[in-house]
Amino acid sequence: MPHPTSRGAEVLAALRACRLWRAASDDAVAELARGARIQDVDRGAVLVREGGVAERFGVVVIGRAKVYHLAADGRVLTFETVGAGEPVAAVAVLAGTRYPATVEAATAVTVAWLERDDIFELLEAQPGVARSIITELASRVVNMTAVATSLSMDVPSRVAAYLFQRSLSVGHATSAGLVVDLGMTKAELASSLGTVPETLSRALARLRDDGILEVRSRDVVVLDVGALARLGSGYSEE
Repeated sequence: MPHPTSRGAEVLAALRACRLWRAASDDAVAELARGARIQDVDRGAVLVREGGVAERFGVVVIGRAKVYHLAADGRVLTFETVGAGEPVAAVAVLAGTRYPATVEAATAVTVAWLERDDIFELLEAQPGVARSIITELASRVVNMTAVATSLSMDVPSRVAAYLFQRSLSVGHATSAGLVVDLGMTKAELASSLGTVPETLSRALARLRDDGILEVRSRDVVVLDVGALARLGSGYSEE
């Protein structure tokens, strides 16, 4: 079990790293840390359940949490995975609504939970923080809209969109082509794209058969970046 002093430092560091109140003073962040309720859970534990009243939101201190919707047909639609310093369910809590998705521990995780009034008190004390909160929440809404748009595409297009974005950030050129690390297991990737591993495998096989990429165990070799971008955006020159 972490030493209390070390634990307090970790909580403070996570809250200081949270972009929601990046303009806040160190004293204000320390006050948030003092009022936070700390929760430690094992992998697989549900932190927030979809449909529940949004009473408080968290900031991940250690580990990772998965935000997802369980569809009526049993599919798990993963919206995002958040790590240390990132907020959980902030939009719903500040809006005073219900949680729009379930949050589950993707690893053993420590979360610092904050009350809605804690943030309003921070805004009253330091009005300048409002700008960073609005900017960050707006950015998260835009990202969620992009996820929803992606889920409206067929699976090969979702895979292509993910791999194209991944290629821009981590792809490296080799004599064989542009090597792109998947960034997660294929089971995790299937979940994040709102599908199942079998369908993901068929989508990758289609991209391979079309000469767009070659599939390896934990990465792919992109042979035609232009075709990958067109398929991922839904754009066609025909």
